[in-house]
Amino acid sequence: MYKLIGENNRVNYGCIDEPIEWNYKKFKLLDFFNREIKGFKKKIAYHQFNYVGITAGEYILGFATVDLGYLYNVFAFIHSKNQGIILESDDKALGISNKMNFPKNPDNYLTTFKSGKTSVLVEKSHDRGTLNIDCNFKNRLKFKGRFLFSIESHQPLRVLNPNVPTRFTYTEKCSPLTTTDFELSLDGNLLEYETDKVVAIYDWSGGYLGRETNWYWTAFGAILPDNTSIGANFAAFTNETYFSENAFWIDHKRTRVNRVLYDFNEQEPYERWHIYDEAGTVDIRFTPEGERNDKMNGGPLVKMIFRQFVGTFDGFFKPENNKKIAFTGIKGFCEIHRAIW
Repeated sequence: MYKLIGENNRVNYGCIDEPIEWNYKKFKLLDFFNREIKGFKKKIAYHQFNYVGITAGEYILGFATVDLGYLYNVFAFIHSKNQGIILESDDKALGISNKMNFPKNPDNYLTTFKSGKTSVLVEKSHDRGTLNIDCNFKNRLKFKGRFLFSIESHQPLRVLNPNVPTRFTYTEKCSPLTTTDFELSLDGNLLEYETDKVVAIYDWSGGYLGRETNWYWTAFGAILPDNTSIGANFAAFTNETYFSENAFWIDHKRTRVNRVLYDFNEQEPYERWHIYDEAGTVDIRFTPEGERNDKMNGGPLVKMIFRQFVGTFDGFFKPENNKKIAFTGIKGFCEIHRAIW
């Protein structure tokens, strides 16, 4: 078992391919002058979120559970190429409420949220090798399924990094997760798709994130016509000093990527994006088709800009000593995120 926090407040940074003991309470949080932060200030400095994106035929949907200490947030959306964003849902609750149960354990947990007509259940067990979801947003968008997912079978990217010298972030990314047990309905109508082609991307992050946090983020997954499975997770501006958060997967075999570059116009983000690395192992183009966005301006204490785009990817992966894997028209996500929190 890999311990998050070791002796003498040492964070055991690394790329972690084994179960982790999430002993985060042992961490002594320090301010700029190495004075200890305790109590409520420490509680609200800990942030944790879990994002799952699902592609099912012409539909792509995403949902997240977010715990900012002082605030809970659950959101979801569904998009189709012909109709754009069909539905968005967003629920917020104070962190002192009992509407959310979001255990601080990245490997085995049962997260629940209930507020009004929205309910969310996410159950993950690396021990059993499953990710179960059961969601109802506004009593309109409903989906549930069981996805295969374990450390051994899927080789997720699990990295623990400093974000500033006195804080840490752990993140786990993986794509694609597959299922033969998935149901999706909108306003009481079952939507059509091939169940054996349904894939999910997974993202769990937690820790004492930097007071100011920025990132570009990309994730997608698919089953190609020859039944090869591919997936990717790329990010920039997050934690690039130690261990990269970049990887792609071919038939669940992970290839880590040191750094990716984002070449696009943030002022005109519906122009095509170019995402690549210097070594030539990744070269993809992203065409945005729609977005879910959010903005918060709470003065000097809390600010956020969030723009999550859905669209299609064309390009290739080239793992070391293997042939190039090319693809076109793969659905997925790109994101612009800036926050002071």
